[in-house]
Amino acid sequence: MKLDKDFIRQIGLYGIIGGSSALLDFLIFTLLFSRAGMNEYLANAISVHAGIAMSFILNRKFNFKKTDRVLFRALSFYATGLGGLALSQGLLWAGGALLLPVIAVKCFTIFIVALIQFIINKRITFNK
Repeated sequence: MKLDKDFIRQIGLYGIIGGSSALLDFLIFTLLFSRAGMNEYLANAISVHAGIAMSFILNRKFNFKKTDRVLFRALSFYATGLGGLALSQGLLWAGGALLLPVIAVKCFTIFIVALIQFIINKRITFNK
């Protein structure tokens, strides 16, 4: 990937959108897990789906500005998001096996997953 002005703008905006989506993810997760007493894996699955949907809508419209091939882009973005969910679930499991605090592990997973997803979405989902 070339580090030109457009790339820097996209990664910055992706970070802002991703941060907003991650905040939504985290708030829903915390509400469901800490307040509603839901199992952390189910709470994570629900919260990640909400974050994926918000992120796709905002990235498509404001960041990558792609109006064509909506179904392909949505499915690709969603598949990337599900891959992120699988990674997130695995990291939550590993953190639990190490007896780490669930909320701390969740925060860590958000950053790892976001970086991987940006690369995939930049190269595949929102490529020309």
